[in-house]
Amino acid sequence: MIGSGSNIRRRVVQHDFYETADQVSGVVLLNNPSNGPWEYEEYLRLLILKRYTDAHPKQVTSSSRCYFICADGAYPVLKAYVKRQQLQRNCFHLFGYFPLCDAVIGDMDSYTSSYELDGCQKPPSTPEGGYDTVNDIPTEVIDTIRRISEFTAAHFLEINGKIQDASFGEWEGMRGENTGLLLSPPWLQLRCQLTTDFKKSLMLLSRLCRYHSDGPVAILPPVLRSADGAKLLKTGGRAVGMQTNGSDNDDARECELCLEASRVEAVVLPTFVAIGAFGGRFDHEMGAVSTMFSVSDEAHVVLVDSTNTVFACQPNGWTQIVWQPQYEGKTCGLINYGRMLECETSGLQWDIVKGRGRPSVTENLVFGFDEFLSVCNAVRREVVTVDLRQLAPSTTASSGGGKKDVAMTCDCHDRSQKRSSPPVLFSIIRRQVRGDTDQMS
Repeated sequence: MIGSGSNIRRRVVQHDFYETADQVSGVVLLNNPSNGPWEYEEYLRLLILKRYTDAHPKQVTSSSRCYFICADGAYPVLKAYVKRQQLQRNCFHLFGYFPLCDAVIGDMDSYTSSYELDGCQKPPSTPEGGYDTVNDIPTEVIDTIRRISEFTAAHFLEINGKIQDASFGEWEGMRGENTGLLLSPPWLQLRCQLTTDFKKSLMLLSRLCRYHSDGPVAILPPVLRSADGAKLLKTGGRAVGMQTNGSDNDDARECELCLEASRVEAVVLPTFVAIGAFGGRFDHEMGAVSTMFSVSDEAHVVLVDSTNTVFACQPNGWTQIVWQPQYEGKTCGLINYGRMLECETSGLQWDIVKGRGRPSVTENLVFGFDEFLSVCNAVRREVVTVDLRQLAPSTTASSGGGKKDVAMTCDCHDRSQKRSSPPVLFSIIRRQVRGDTDQMS
């Protein structure tokens, strides 16, 4: 395999948050006025799955640890939703005792209630108006967040046998007996207006993961844990879609592309799931996408709602996406935010072969935000491979007359920059699975 010494990286995507969420190291609930039952149910499903379930390891380990962050005003709205549900659903009674998140963070410009009444605690070190940036939050506060997450998971396992089918009154009784154990999430106000609350949340997650050597670790996707999985990535798997009316579908070349990709060592990044990125204000959505791209070298950030799963492709490298038919439909899109001069794909109904020096249906298309985008595409194989490597060398244009040669690159605004791909995201439709929320009733 091509090792870490190469600049080319391969991202292998096989999301497990649809079911087990073993790979998930962080969950962010964004403050979106259009958030509804699906967003809150999905957040709570992951919270229960990762922290408040019998399936949780008996001892909290770095592989099982996951942090839950609420951005700004998302917390009081979530809390109100849970309070209403507690009247009908016994499983939600535990949230009258255990915290709904590990921290609330943001500039707090949309936090309309009182953090004290919401059960949050403001760190004594908080300056007037809040901390300047995430990096200015003292290490003792970071350590407090870690201890809260560890203790709540461990304490749940300790008392779980006593609380099966407990009534709301019994929960209230335990709460009164163990007042000292009530754990309030820190309320972290930041003054900085140059970062969104989403970016602040991701920076906090990143700092939590870096600060402790036994913090959350990145988990390999299942396809990278077996010989059968390796074979699937090398071949692209079987065809699962239509075999006609596509473009640039060359079976032999697709196999070559997958084999070439599989020779590159897979990069393993922590997975952060963001809920509430879509719906409502369009500028909010675009800001969430931009933030996702801004941290794509450090974490695999996934934006989700009831219809979409969206994530960044590996820039200037490979991305291999394992299609999961139980949870994902076939409709997908490959969206480039900028002029894309080179790209090759396999496993799509309408594959792209652009800038690779050979004839193709898509060679003469201009891929740009003001030109052509690959939307309404479809999965055609079990594995979709996206190659965004920039293989064409920078050419030199001589102006004659002894003038200095000028390097021609993909960025016409700065010809001194190296040729690179624009940010590219992959989106796939999310299949509705009956019983997603029934398991929490």
